[in-house]
Amino acid sequence: MIYDQDLTWRIFHIFGHLCMWEEFVCLYIIVLDCDLEPNIIDVEQEIENIKGFIKQFSTGLNTEITNISYWIGIIDRYWDSRTQFNETELAAVKAIVNKRLDTDYFRNLNELINYLKQMTKFQIKTLRHIFMTRLYGYSHFASYLSIFHHQQDDTNKSDEDIEKIVYEGTMAKQEAETKLENHNYLNDLNERINNLQKDNDELTSKLKVAQIQLEDNEYKIGILETEINLLQEQRNFNNVRIGDVTDVEWRDDDENNSTQLVKDIKKLNRALNKITEVKRNVKEIKKETVTELFSSLGCNTTIKDKQMKLVLVAALQQKLIRCIIDNAKYYFEHANTGISQVQNISVDNLEAAILFKTEDLIKLITRFEDTHSEIEDFPQITRLLMS
Repeated sequence: MIYDQDLTWRIFHIFGHLCMWEEFVCLYIIVLDCDLEPNIIDVEQEIENIKGFIKQFSTGLNTEITNISYWIGIIDRYWDSRTQFNETELAAVKAIVNKRLDTDYFRNLNELINYLKQMTKFQIKTLRHIFMTRLYGYSHFASYLSIFHHQQDDTNKSDEDIEKIVYEGTMAKQEAETKLENHNYLNDLNERINNLQKDNDELTSKLKVAQIQLEDNEYKIGILETEINLLQEQRNFNNVRIGDVTDVEWRDDDENNSTQLVKDIKKLNRALNKITEVKRNVKEIKKETVTELFSSLGCNTTIKDKQMKLVLVAALQQKLIRCIIDNAKYYFEHANTGISQVQNISVDNLEAAILFKTEDLIKLITRFEDTHSEIEDFPQITRLLMS
């Protein structure tokens, strides 16, 4: 019936010494009282069956039981007070039930109630059915006993009829035992289903957590890839800015030749890669410095990310390129003093002087073009010279 390793036979051991029919009525009420939300239709049907069993038991005996009506009234009083929420009447009925069970051979009422509170709804309902079958056994036995008494007066009744009565009684007992075994089997299946449901819920919960972690990791990877692409684009852009010079047909061995400039840019790129390389077995990385560098470049990568070293290389290269550009800008902005006379220009300021003289020349040509627009082919020539 109650397939539980801790409670299975303890329950039977507690009420195993009870045998009076009214004691099973009391046990039914105690078990029903532990079911806080019973099916009202089922309970009312059970109560009607119990009252019918008690009446059949009384009428089946030669001597009518005097307290049959009393215990039928106790059952009705309990159910009416419970459904009508009459706490005073309910307490009075429980006191009567407890007093009836207070015998020398039954001293474990509190222990029984404690076990009942630990049982499942299905187990409680099964216990109610067991006590109903006990009462049914009393009524069934009384009916056969009544038949037997009537047949004693009939001297012509054969032994076969008596054997039939015994056989039917045995079959009724076997039927009751079969019902009990079926209850045990159903309860076992119910317990297994509950365990499988718990396992399924646990696996579903773990799967949801893993899915969330996977999505979070994919999101972080996407951010890292975006940052790397942006840094690479910025590096390429800076490289182009460094190499953004005009090919004016210099000699092949001249450092301003476009081919030579491309080689120089590649050489600079290799030098940057070598300088900014972060080795795998590096022992120490200054975390605060790296964090400050990433922050200055608007990079969301942290020191703990797996792609940190790759991003660090790109960030260092961008930092160096910016330093080169800033220094070059500073040079051209502060080297324009004293270049009004060509002979006064120092060797260190020749490049700056050429730049400023070229800018002045472009301005003069543009002005010349604007003031001599009547010459048809001149604008095209000017554009060629300026390009």
